[in-house]
Amino acid sequence: MFVARRENGGEVHLLESCNEKELLAMRKKERFFCPICRREVQLKLGKQKRWHFAHKKLNQCLVSSEPESAYHMRGKEQLYRWLKSQGFHVKIEHYLPEIRQRPDLFIEMKGRQIAIEYQCASLSTEQLLKRTRSYWEIGIQIIWILGGNQLKRHSAYWISLSSFHFLCIQSYPQPSLLFFCPNEKSFLKCELLTPFSAKVYLSQIIYCPVRTITFEKLFCQAPITKERLEREWQNKKTYFRTNVLPIWNYSHKSLLHLLYQYHLSPSCFPSEIGVPLPSAFAFQTHPFVWQALLCIDFIGKFKIGEYFSLHAVFYYVNKKRSIQRRTLPYFSQNVWQFAIVEYVTFLCKAGMIEKVDVHKYRKIRQFMMPKTEGEIKEYDAICLSHALSLFETKYNMGKGKADIIKEYPEGIT
Repeated sequence: MFVARRENGGEVHLLESCNEKELLAMRKKERFFCPICRREVQLKLGKQKRWHFAHKKLNQCLVSSEPESAYHMRGKEQLYRWLKSQGFHVKIEHYLPEIRQRPDLFIEMKGRQIAIEYQCASLSTEQLLKRTRSYWEIGIQIIWILGGNQLKRHSAYWISLSSFHFLCIQSYPQPSLLFFCPNEKSFLKCELLTPFSAKVYLSQIIYCPVRTITFEKLFCQAPITKERLEREWQNKKTYFRTNVLPIWNYSHKSLLHLLYQYHLSPSCFPSEIGVPLPSAFAFQTHPFVWQALLCIDFIGKFKIGEYFSLHAVFYYVNKKRSIQRRTLPYFSQNVWQFAIVEYVTFLCKAGMIEKVDVHKYRKIRQFMMPKTEGEIKEYDAICLSHALSLFETKYNMGKGKADIIKEYPEGIT
C-alpha cells in the first residue's frame, strides 16, 4: 500500500512529496499503521519495488488482498498520476467500509463514483464476481484494467483469452478488454473480440500511450479495419480446414459426426459454418461446433419450404448440452440469444433461409457443399462478407465521444 497513518493521526502518502532522507528519519522515530485495520505496518524503502507499506502478516487486514508485485505497483502509480494529470480528484487505495473493499483507484466523474481495479494476476471466478457485484450493489461502477502481462498475443490480430478475461470484458460502447503495461507506459485496448476457437480470438488491438490518451477517449469506439480483419479470418479458416479439423480429437466428435453423416470431408465442410459474429463470444463452445449444430443438425433437417421459429432455435440451443455459454457479468444473461439472432440473420443474407415474419423463417435451400478448392475459396469469401456486414451494422454508429458508463450494467441481478 502507498498510504499509512502516523502515530499522531496524520497521513503519509508515498506518491506525494516525500524524499528518502525524510522517510528514513521518520521510520527511525515513529510507527505507521494501516488506515483500515489500524494494525502496524512496515515502511519498505527497497530498490526493487516502489516504496510502500506492508502488513507484517498479509492476512491481518480486514480487506483481503494479494501480494503486489513490483510490476503492479509501478502500474498503479502510473495510473494514479495519469488520472491526476487530467484534473481528476483521485484517491488511491480508498477504503469502502460498506463492502470492505479497497479499489486501487477511486474517482468521481459527472456525479458517478468509479472504482478502478488494476489486476496483474488471475482471480477465481468467485472472487472476481463477488468484487464486481459488491461495487454495483452500492452504486459504484467498477472498471477492470488488466496488467499488460496478462495479454497473450499470437500475432498482431490474434490473442488467447481465458475464462478470467471474460469476467473483465466491458460491455460499452462495445465489448472490449483493457490492459495497461507500466513498462511501455501505455494501454492496449482489445476490441472486436471474435472467437475462432474456444480460446483463440480475433481482435483489433489499439495501442494508447498515456501521454496521448485521456480517460474519456480511452472508452471511445475506434473505426473497424474491415479489410485486414477479412484477410486474417480467411487465412485462418483456410489453414483450419486443411490442417486442424482433419485431426480434431474425441472432444469434438459432435462436429465430425455431423460432417461424416452428410458425407462431407473435414476440408470441405459448409462455408456457412465458422463465420465471425459480433456476439459469438457469448458461447464457450467452439464456434465451428455450435454453428454446425444449428446449420446441419437443426436447420439442415428441415425440408426446402418448411418453416421454423426463432423460439424453436432458442429451445434447441437451450437443451443441447454440448453448447455451453460463458459467464459475462457486464452483459445481459440473454446475450447468447443475440449471437443466435446474428447467425440466423447471416443465414438469411447468405440465402439459406428467409425471414417471413418477426420471429418466423422459411428454409429456401440446403447449406453449400463445396467440392473443389475454387468453390471453397469462393463460397467462404461470400459468407465471410455477409458475416462482416453484421459488424458494420452494429458498430459503425459509435465513432464519436462515448458516454463511458451506464448507471448499472444490464447483467446485474
